[in-house]
Amino acid sequence: MCGRYTLTSHEEIAEDLQASLDVEVTADPWWKPRFNVAPTQPAPIVRLRRDGTRAIELMRWGLVPHWADPGGKKPPLMINARLESLTAKQMFRDALARKRCLVPADGFFEWVGRGAAGRGDKAPKPFYFHPRGHALIAFAGLWAWSRDASGADLHSFTIITTPANDLVRPIHDRMPIVLAPDDHAAWLDPAVDGDTARAILGHPAGDDWVRDAVSTWVNKADHDDPQCIAPEPEPASKQGRLFD
Repeated sequence: MCGRYTLTSHEEIAEDLQASLDVEVTADPWWKPRFNVAPTQPAPIVRLRRDGTRAIELMRWGLVPHWADPGGKKPPLMINARLESLTAKQMFRDALARKRCLVPADGFFEWVGRGAAGRGDKAPKPFYFHPRGHALIAFAGLWAWSRDASGADLHSFTIITTPANDLVRPIHDRMPIVLAPDDHAAWLDPAVDGDTARAILGHPAGDDWVRDAVSTWVNKADHDDPQCIAPEPEPASKQGRLFD
C-alpha cells in the first residue's frame, strides 16, 4: 500500500506543478511543502476541467464513493486501489472510466517492523522512496464526489498501487503507480475509455529512484517537516528482512 507520501519539490511548488504537469495554478495559502501527507488529510490532485484545461484542487485522501450514506456507517478508508481490482469493483471501475486524476508527489514512505505506521509495541522502521533530486512525479489516481454529514460536497481520491519493484520489495510488496510524463494527458483525457486507461498502468518507478532509511519521526501524522525525510543509516539485512 501507499500510506504516506511527500510533495516537497523545491521551494516554488506551484511553479513546479505548472511547468511539469502543465496545470493552471493560483497562489493559495495552502501552497507549502508537504513532508508527510497522511490519509484523510486534504492534498492537491490534478484533474481535467470540462473546458479541457488541467486544474489543481484539494481533495481528501481516502476515496468516499458517491453512494456512501453521510449519516450511516462509514465505508472503508480507501486510500489505495489495487491495479488488479480496478475492473472487479464497481466503484473503481466507474472512476477509472470517468474520474481519473494525477496525484503530484516526489516520494513515498513504507515501513518494516511490528504493526503499521504509528501502531504496535515496537516502532516500525520507515523508509523513504524518491527519485534522485526529488523530482516532481505524478501517481495515478482516481477521484469521487459525494456528500459529507452536513450535506456539503466532498471530493476525495485514491492512489492506484501495483506489485513492488526490486527497490521497494524488501520493505513492502506494494507501491504506487508512477505515471510517465508522456501518459499524463491520456490518463486525464475523458475520451480515453477505462480499458485503454488501465493499459497505461503497471509501469514501475524508474531506475533513478533511491531508498533512504529515515527517522521514526515520520510515524506520527502530525509531523510534517524536513526531519521526516532526513536520511539515517539503513538497518542491516538479516535473512531477507530488515530490522532495527
